[in-house]
Amino acid sequence: MVARDPEDVLKEAKQAAKALMAVVAQKKKPVTMNGEQYLEFEDWQTVARFYGLTVKVTRTSLIDRVGVRGFDAIAEVLRADGMVISAAEAMCLNDEDKWSTRTKYEYVDGVKRKVGEVAVPMFQLRSMAQTRACAKALRNVLAWVVVLAGFKPTPAEEMTGNEINSPQRAKPEV
Repeated sequence: MVARDPEDVLKEAKQAAKALMAVVAQKKKPVTMNGEQYLEFEDWQTVARFYGLTVKVTRTSLIDRVGVRGFDAIAEVLRADGMVISAAEAMCLNDEDKWSTRTKYEYVDGVKRKVGEVAVPMFQLRSMAQTRACAKALRNVLAWVVVLAGFKPTPAEEMTGNEINSPQRAKPEV
């Protein structure tokens, strides 16, 4: 059974997509890979606000297995009345290229120089697990609107930057 007139739903979604496109167009450093633009968590939050939705982290757990450490997080999307309408789980582990080590710099005679590598702090792994879970939970509900706006449905935080080239798509007219 169709809950609402599909034409009304699409009209509202196109309005939201157009507003999203305007907001994202103002970004100084959009996340683009292989010619496709990916939305960051704050962009997903923007779309959520259009629909009166918010997201919260419900659990974060330490993962420590055979030299791999990091965190697992669960997030839920809530309607304004508090009803949970989506949930997702995500991890951030120190066996990921971007989340294992970082370059360490020191200033020598006023010049910034690379002096080695340091492990990514655990609080950053935990924070990214939470961010990924929140973005994924919002993606589960709102990807169809994001796709109408011409963006890829995968949250930027889930991308490694090493993905294989994909065919280019034209931006939709919303």
